Amino acid sequence: MFNPYSPYYEPGFGAWKQGLEALPPSEVLIRRAEQTAEDGRRMRWMQADCESTNIHSVEDNVSRIGQQLVLLAEIADYPVGFCCVFAGQADSDPLFIQLVAVVPSARRRGVGLGLLKAAVRWQPQRGIAMATLEDNAAARSLNERFAQAIGGRIQRVPVSRFRPSDLGFARGERHRVWMIERQQPFD
Repeated sequence: MFNPYSPYYEPGFGAWKQGLEALPPSEVLIRRAEQTAEDGRRMRWMQADCESTNIHSVEDNVSRIGQQLVLLAEIADYPVGFCCVFAGQADSDPLFIQLVAVVPSARRRGVGLGLLKAAVRWQPQRGIAMATLEDNAAARSLNERFAQAIGGRIQRVPVSRFRPSDLGFARGERHRVWMIERQQPFD
């Protein structure tokens, strides 16, 4: 039976989950999310499959797509990851990487790094700010590989340097804030 509050019972969710279990070793395609219910639902399903993300309604996801850059990663037409990016208002403000999420069955295939590289191509002249949970060693490792891949230098900065909402977390959550300064624009 369809439950409007849970993605686990939505039509198509089960087939998507089954498809994830048999992902072929194919190329990762990254595209800009469209402000449609279909892409909002894809985000919702990935949110449900990723342990470190909150599950939002399709409408909330569609609204987010309309307000900022959201990138979707797909393998063999199955959505496997997404990245939410916000550009600061002033030209001197960084590009805020608010969230990178990759479903467990697609990890260690370069999806997260691919999403981050695609995000910085959107605003190649800006520095990059991001936050990781204190105990998320995998996210910190990804950030370090990302900085190296784009020829940047990563450093920890005080959490008070930016508004938590710009970085995609709520006040009181325990995050480490990172800044990547680029030596030159990445393309």
